[in-house]
Amino acid sequence: MIFHLPKYKKRIVSAVLCSSLMLSAGAPVFAFDENTITSSVFEEVQTKESAQVVQNAMSLANSGYALKSLGLIVGDTSGDLMLDKVGTRQEAFTIFLALLGEQEAATQGKYSYTFRDVSAWFSNFAGYGVYKHYTSGYSETTFGANDAVTPAQYMSFVLRALGYEYSTDFKWSESLNKAVEIGLCTQSQAESWTKNAFRRQEIMEMSYLALNTKMKNSNCTLTDKLIAVGRITPEAATAENLTFGTTYTVAQTVNGSAGTIAHSALPSGSYELHNVGTKLIMTANSAAKQANIGLASDTNSAAQQFTIQNNSDGSFQLLCKSNTSLAVDANPTDGAEVILWNVNSTECQTFIAVEEANGVYSIRLASNTSVALTAESNNVRLKGYSGASSQQWKLSDNSEDTAAASAKLASIMTVYPSGKSLGSSYSFAGASQCMGFGREVFYRMYGQTARWSYDGSPKSSSDGKLYTITAKSSSYSSSSIKSLISKAKPGDILQMNSPKMHTMVFVSSDSTGFTVYDANWTGPNKVSVRHVSYGAWAGRNSSGITVLHATNYPTT
Repeated sequence: MIFHLPKYKKRIVSAVLCSSLMLSAGAPVFAFDENTITSSVFEEVQTKESAQVVQNAMSLANSGYALKSLGLIVGDTSGDLMLDKVGTRQEAFTIFLALLGEQEAATQGKYSYTFRDVSAWFSNFAGYGVYKHYTSGYSETTFGANDAVTPAQYMSFVLRALGYEYSTDFKWSESLNKAVEIGLCTQSQAESWTKNAFRRQEIMEMSYLALNTKMKNSNCTLTDKLIAVGRITPEAATAENLTFGTTYTVAQTVNGSAGTIAHSALPSGSYELHNVGTKLIMTANSAAKQANIGLASDTNSAAQQFTIQNNSDGSFQLLCKSNTSLAVDANPTDGAEVILWNVNSTECQTFIAVEEANGVYSIRLASNTSVALTAESNNVRLKGYSGASSQQWKLSDNSEDTAAASAKLASIMTVYPSGKSLGSSYSFAGASQCMGFGREVFYRMYGQTARWSYDGSPKSSSDGKLYTITAKSSSYSSSSIKSLISKAKPGDILQMNSPKMHTMVFVSSDSTGFTVYDANWTGPNKVSVRHVSYGAWAGRNSSGITVLHATNYPTT
């Protein structure tokens, strides 16, 4: 292959190959220097047109080196352009960004993405591509980074660099036809790219031809644009025989800011964010980079707490409390997935709060206040703000101290240890046996006497001020009990309804079941501490179970 020769030899051989197409077998042997073809015989017979053909062929053969000379590509760590290697999708996309003049912008920011298959060196480019809506990959998690790029795929990128819009101006499967139509290439070139191996060499050829092609609805070439944005110089363009000379006007970008809409400064600190529409809480699925931000019931965990870090203009970042090196991040486009990403200064992580009602806020992207954090199918996404309750949030100072509650409960369990008899005449707050014991534990835990019925409802309005119902279920299947128990906290009351009534105090849970503290289960008025599997009550003859939670639960 000619691509293993040094640069000047590659140019010579390419020129020989091109020249041989126009000369007879008996033509004299020519002498070559590094950049030109010289022959008295050749000079006598060549026409202006044939000279141009030779020049064009030479330019295409050396297109990769032209792009390198222009500073648009650099090759591998040793500068090798690897022209005979099949190009990958991530390599092709990087060259596409170079044609846009945006490689530097991509490397300066740290934009988020959810692809799992991209190389480390491509990380910034992947995030920038999603941020700019240039690519969405095969799916949210797969870019196809190391898949071979096809001629149609890369030409689609080239056309977009020239200002043509996918699906409006062309279909990606017909991108080569569009390229022929606008004069970027000839039909024979398009057919050659399709029929033969599509390597990095061919990617360079397409890119070089694009530089000499006019932008959509313009007399300016892509080279004119890159000169205008300061990506290449006129001197470099001249040295590489590029077509330019028409003034290109750089479009002015609109700089959105938090000042475009009235917003409220939120207090610094760590909070739970309760969604008004779903009644669920914003939750980091893990404290790792790229973890999704979803919704879940209240578990009083660090995964559901976000630290508000305010900026001077009233905007803020939401940091993951359990890993403050990560922030809530969303590329500024409608429908973007919200994830955790390394803390940085990009617009993807800067939000404002707009008070929609007393204590209820929409959380908007500061750079584009028309989009807001939105609850959608147990996930959080960035969506155009419509005023829906799923786009409104309440802040809760999550100061409930489950560790303190567990310690208090443990001390009560030393007073009434497992196996202790309460006596046949035992009662508390108007109830005996298991309910009386539950009411006494509640009193010892929270210093207040609360009364409730078997269905969990308060006996009076004053009782209703002492606790809240955080979960209810009429099903005793393993999954429904596990879901209900996930909402319970140490010291909460679990109240089973008639006909088989029973009162228990929740202690803790694990993957197989949960531990309760109660009386009258193992014997009349006898205290017990028991671990119950989630499926143990599958046939329980009771009309429901309720979780009761004290309104003055211990706080930090």
